[in-house]
Amino acid sequence: MKFTKTITKLALAGALLGSVGVTTTALNTTTVSAESLPTSKTKDYNKMQKLAQKSGITYTKPHFFNDWVPGNNVNDIYVMHPYKQADFYIDPGRQWDRIIGAGTVHGRAYFVAQNESGAAKGLIPAEFYHVPYGFRFKKNHAPVECYYGSLAKSWDGYDEYSGEYEGIYTENNTIYSNRKDGHRKLTLSYDGQDHGKNQGFFIGLTAIHMNDGHDYYPVYSYSVDGNLGVVYIRTEDIDQFTPAKVTYKSIGTLNKTKGKNYYHSFKPYKSHVDC
Repeated sequence: MKFTKTITKLALAGALLGSVGVTTTALNTTTVSAESLPTSKTKDYNKMQKLAQKSGITYTKPHFFNDWVPGNNVNDIYVMHPYKQADFYIDPGRQWDRIIGAGTVHGRAYFVAQNESGAAKGLIPAEFYHVPYGFRFKKNHAPVECYYGSLAKSWDGYDEYSGEYEGIYTENNTIYSNRKDGHRKLTLSYDGQDHGKNQGFFIGLTAIHMNDGHDYYPVYSYSVDGNLGVVYIRTEDIDQFTPAKVTYKSIGTLNKTKGKNYYHSFKPYKSHVDC
């Protein structure tokens, strides 16, 4: 099963985000605007992550950051003033957030997002901006199971009535490993980029502890229409992969990191995006 509702939810998020002063824009946008902002590379993410660990907000020149929230239809976003949970979803990839600063407030590290002409500011957890890594399967790798799951504060649960995912709100990190339809084999053709010379997967290496007691890594399950429905693999299964340069069309490329043996240097497919 692919998370086919992600794009619909992304479009809805764009409308709702305006009410709290946060801009997201699709990567393939052709909108003409008075403001064209640079899209962020790994060094920009690293700079903002450092600022996010400091007490209080440090403001910066606006940039567009691709969010890498490790889940689908996540509701864990906040309005800065007054501090409250915002009523919209956020999904990974294919959308850029207009970020104007970062810092730790209310005991949590955030990136600060704001519309070009909006007064209100939004707070998006800094952990949603951890750049993923590029991988491909090793030769003669063992089969890898991937699992459907839901981050805390997401509308991505399993609805018993409809028998569908993305049906209910989940309070805790939840994995559906105990359901017959909650897991399947991870394949390059279904979950990765299987065309061109930079084939492989985008995988996040920040472990997520789920309600079954196991730790999982998010796989940003790619499709050519830009849908990035997140599935999860057991952390120990990363041994079935090897680092690789990977390109997701209309998103960007994960290149080899200088002096390292992993592929974590993100180059967006466009240097600027209009908002």
